[in-house]
Amino acid sequence: MPGPEFTEVELPFIQQLEQEGWDYIEGSLDSPSVTHRETFAQVIMEPLLRDRLLAINTRNGAPWLDDRRLDQVVSAITRLPANKVMEANQLATELLHNGITVEGLPDWDGGRGQTIHFIDWANPANNTFTVVNQFKVKCPPGHDCWKGHVIPDLVLFVNGIPLVVIECKSRTVPESLPEAVDQLRRYYDQRHQDLEVEEHEGAPALFSTNQFMVASNFDDARVGTIGAGFNHYLNWKTVTPRSEADVADSMGVESLSSQQRLIAGMLPPANLLDIIRHFTLFMTMGGQTIKLVCRYQQYRAVTRAVQRLKTGKTRAEDGEHDRRGGIIWHTQGSGKSLTMVFMVLKLRTDPVLRRFKVVVITDRKDLQDQLSETAELTGETVKVAGNTGKLKSILGQPGPGLVFTTIQKYREHESASPAYPPPKPARGLEIDRRDAADNPEGKPAKPIPSRPLGLINESPDILVMIDEAHRTQAGDLHANLLQAVPDAARIGFTGTPIIMGKKKQTSEIFGEYIDRYTIKEAESDGATVPILYEGRTAEGAVKEGANLDDLFEDLFKERTKDELELIKKKYATKGQIFEAPRLIEEKAADILRHYVTNILPNGFKAQLVAYSRRAAIRYLEALKQARLKLLEEAMALPPEDKNIGETELITRPPRIKAAIKAWQYRELLQQLEFAVVFSSSNNDDSGWAQWSDRSAIEQNIKRFKKPLFHKDPEKADPLSFLIVKSMLLTGFDAPIAGVMYLDRPIREAELLQAVARVNRTGFGKRCGIVVDYYGVANHLKEALAAYSDEDIEGALQSLKDEIPLLRDRHLRVVDVLRKQGIDSLADTEEAVSALGDERLRAEFIVKLKEFSRTLDDVLPRPEALEFVNDAKQLAYIHALARSRYKDSPELGKDIGSKVRKLIDDYMISLGINPKIPPVQLTDTDFDQHINRQVSDRAKASEMEHAVRSHVRKHLDEDPVKYTKLSERLKEILEQMDGLWQEQVDALSALIRQLQDDETTDGESPSALPSNHLPFLRVMAEHKQDGGTTLTPDEQENLEQATVSTVQIITEELRIPDFWKPSHLPDQERLRGRLFEELFELDFFPVSQLDALLDKLIDLAKANHSKLVNP
Repeated sequence: MPGPEFTEVELPFIQQLEQEGWDYIEGSLDSPSVTHRETFAQVIMEPLLRDRLLAINTRNGAPWLDDRRLDQVVSAITRLPANKVMEANQLATELLHNGITVEGLPDWDGGRGQTIHFIDWANPANNTFTVVNQFKVKCPPGHDCWKGHVIPDLVLFVNGIPLVVIECKSRTVPESLPEAVDQLRRYYDQRHQDLEVEEHEGAPALFSTNQFMVASNFDDARVGTIGAGFNHYLNWKTVTPRSEADVADSMGVESLSSQQRLIAGMLPPANLLDIIRHFTLFMTMGGQTIKLVCRYQQYRAVTRAVQRLKTGKTRAEDGEHDRRGGIIWHTQGSGKSLTMVFMVLKLRTDPVLRRFKVVVITDRKDLQDQLSETAELTGETVKVAGNTGKLKSILGQPGPGLVFTTIQKYREHESASPAYPPPKPARGLEIDRRDAADNPEGKPAKPIPSRPLGLINESPDILVMIDEAHRTQAGDLHANLLQAVPDAARIGFTGTPIIMGKKKQTSEIFGEYIDRYTIKEAESDGATVPILYEGRTAEGAVKEGANLDDLFEDLFKERTKDELELIKKKYATKGQIFEAPRLIEEKAADILRHYVTNILPNGFKAQLVAYSRRAAIRYLEALKQARLKLLEEAMALPPEDKNIGETELITRPPRIKAAIKAWQYRELLQQLEFAVVFSSSNNDDSGWAQWSDRSAIEQNIKRFKKPLFHKDPEKADPLSFLIVKSMLLTGFDAPIAGVMYLDRPIREAELLQAVARVNRTGFGKRCGIVVDYYGVANHLKEALAAYSDEDIEGALQSLKDEIPLLRDRHLRVVDVLRKQGIDSLADTEEAVSALGDERLRAEFIVKLKEFSRTLDDVLPRPEALEFVNDAKQLAYIHALARSRYKDSPELGKDIGSKVRKLIDDYMISLGINPKIPPVQLTDTDFDQHINRQVSDRAKASEMEHAVRSHVRKHLDEDPVKYTKLSERLKEILEQMDGLWQEQVDALSALIRQLQDDETTDGESPSALPSNHLPFLRVMAEHKQDGGTTLTPDEQENLEQATVSTVQIITEELRIPDFWKPSHLPDQERLRGRLFEELFELDFFPVSQLDALLDKLIDLAKANHSKLVNP
């Protein structure tokens, strides 16, 4: 009978696909012909492929391919010249996109070669779309571990080519999606590639043509690509171009589940082909090729933009403005650059838009370089206009093209002239401020005048895509752009919201919003992590004074008036105040204490934003001195502080807390390194060159991006602080960065861009932290006042806001038990019994992890103290449930190292070692473990799940015996439901039967050794296929056959590493010897021998150690 995985997840998946126009084939585990294959080793349904190749590739509407050419085309996709899955996948994807050229016909097109396409991209209805469930694939030699085959739940085929593989899991299974992803990775041997397992596994050939994979439990469905781990599997949250309400209405549901939304958004035939053709890419990162598929917001934005380009009015049609463009606001870290690439790919295959010249404009040279490199993924030649003259030349050329330039190229310079007045000065002292020593006289820089470019190209077939549109929309630069290409369509991309006061101006330049992907949405999707904002008020933290006098008095309030006047004369500007060595020393000491206490335990690194480049240099030395002092304080701690528990640590003062953490991480702290990164200037001190040298900067950035901890020391790096002034505040992605320390004023777009440096996902990061030493936090509302509340929702949250969230998540996990009538967490037995329900157990684990992760964000601050005891008790309940039901995972490292240590210390104090697995039925202390249970119900529950766990563990070693025992367990539970004492008695008998390795009910006794019995049982089952009872002579003959079979197996298994791929010939010889032996005995029909041999080989693998070392 099908289980909940099929009825609740797999079957609804199939039914919805059928509604979308897919054909369904029910797979067979016995006959490959059901799925149009000759053998289970094949992965492509060749008859379907050949039929479609003939139908798609026609001459004057009629098929023209002969068998020779068809064989050539089919061979190209089935025999890819690559050894690794990623290489094969890249070759296959190129074939799917571009087709293959075969010899033409003499009387057609001058005899030229013809391109044969595997898929009709332009006409989805001209392809076949097939879903197959339980698609069995035989593992190749060297990969056939255990079962010898893989059986994915669902495989989606287009024209007989497998493009999507889907793994379904019941929603009652704890951690079901990580398990599904791990299973997918096993199918294509990724775990071996990542050195997680020693042996090859799976059937990689099935994934040579794979475009993406789906893991689903109905409530949560995620999509990922070849090589991706679970963290890179993401939800799909759009059904574009349809509306979600229409889809839900057509399905007769009020709202869509995650699985239903993914199917409706990605798997309608037209959408699937669109995604494969325009929204999948191969990239090289860190010297390694990766494959990626778009995120849902990228697909939605490009789809909407293309639609607007097609339907919007040109300037000539509108009479005033071009209405074909607009703004795409996708928050920092959500893949804006790749959205531009997908846009170009989409344009180039559209019959109406392929003629467009695409001009990409940035406002910074480094962004231009970054985007132009990414754009090369389109396969199109990228032209970079390095100067205004080249820009004029390229823009003036007719026809399509892909051009990159900076907005400054739209300004031509000439000598100073009164006709071009200087620009207005920047707002406030701090904006774009140079170092105090850079311009001692305070003279304004000489303005660079400009003159109009004039008309260059008035074609309407030009699309201008402007990056960082929030910065590049003002003044004469855009005026020149509009004059140079007046009839172009314009799309502005931005990673930050548009300032409210400039929304009207921005709308007039670009048009209305095309797509918005807000900060809150990115956090919800896991594309970015939340940012917590913390203002420091410790001694040494600086408040932004209303004027210079107030600032002096605030900083030096302990000095006399005379001393204050002397200081004022020495430090005449605010800049010199913030570069003052003593002040920097105070803040550096506080920064390091904060880092060691809150950030270092989880392995993250830090960026420090200094007031000036001189301040950055001083911070470097100050941090080194602060480290020495902190280590001295750690070494001087009394023994009781050095051995303090995590709960007691929370109550200690911040300085003592930092010293204790420094003691715990003293070896790493001694190795930590700090580096300064800034750009050069003409007035630089000669000693600063080492920090502005381009190669040194690149090396420091490369080192910084490496993890702080790694099992391979070569892959870790102790460079933990990058100290900057303005560099790396935009366009710098380092997921390892967990905190940013701010010590200079920063507002509006620059603030949002800067703090986004710590919102990147990776390394298990739960949140990014921004710690403010300048006083921006004191004026946070003012700093973001230019934006609408909706636009910046979730952008920055005070650390204090985490306390209500922690309280909410605490209530949620406690409510899981309260709803079952458990009023006190001290009532552990009732709680564990309630968690016997698989669905409830899965919900409890998910909510416990959420609570634990949020607690880790707050620890070791005092606000966390009220939640600590419940956290420990809930973890204890989880540990007891894990011990009883033996299927729950550990809480794992993903709850955060601070909570992990807190819980581990508590468990050990209770006599539970969290690293030791649950007590098993065969353990010597199993009976003692049972007797410690407080009631018959608890004993029965422990015994039931011990039997279940034992059966699962040993099923492969003796499938006949353990299948019968599983059926006996089911009978006991059904017949004695609620009768706990009777259950305990019956289960005790069953457990003794297991512990003493007694024969099962109805089984004939045998004098054979115990390691022979699994083979005897399998052969007896085959002999009794019709349910007949064996005669004594048949039993004797069967035992003789078992002895000879095991003898042959044992002889062969003496070869070291017998099951490794290098011993494939030996494995084949074993199979051949067994076949000859059984054939000569003439005890089984020849038609049954192959199936029996498969089971005997499986038993030999599962019982290897017992046979070799009896």
